[in-house]
Amino acid sequence: MTEKLLFESGSVAKFAVDDPGRRKVRRIVLALSGAAVGIVNGLFGAGGGMLAVPVLTFAAGLNGKKAHATAIALILPLCLVSTVVYALNADIDAGTLLPTAAGVLAGGVLGAVALKKLSVPALNFLFYGLMLFAGIKMMMR
Repeated sequence: MTEKLLFESGSVAKFAVDDPGRRKVRRIVLALSGAAVGIVNGLFGAGGGMLAVPVLTFAAGLNGKKAHATAIALILPLCLVSTVVYALNADIDAGTLLPTAAGVLAGGVLGAVALKKLSVPALNFLFYGLMLFAGIKMMMR
């Protein structure tokens, strides 16, 4: 079994393990984590990406930017599947959808450009700050 240093973030180092047994366990952990992300996204209509980023950071060992970009790539097909289910159940408000979608698309482009320019510590600060704010706000209701 050999270990390769992927990257070092502060004092935390992430390793890739060549041992086939550990690779299998890692794949199972990622598949189960992916199922949890899918359930959260399907149940709440969003939020899967918020769960996917920590999973990809800690379970997959990705750095902040790769974790965010990969989470977005994971969430797109998930959202499409959820959209079909919601549309078949007539749960979508068409009058709200188009103007909101225009804003979301513009914001998505701006966010993707910002992701490329932000440092990993700044990105982590913003992301975990947003998660903390959202959690506190939800508990205050």
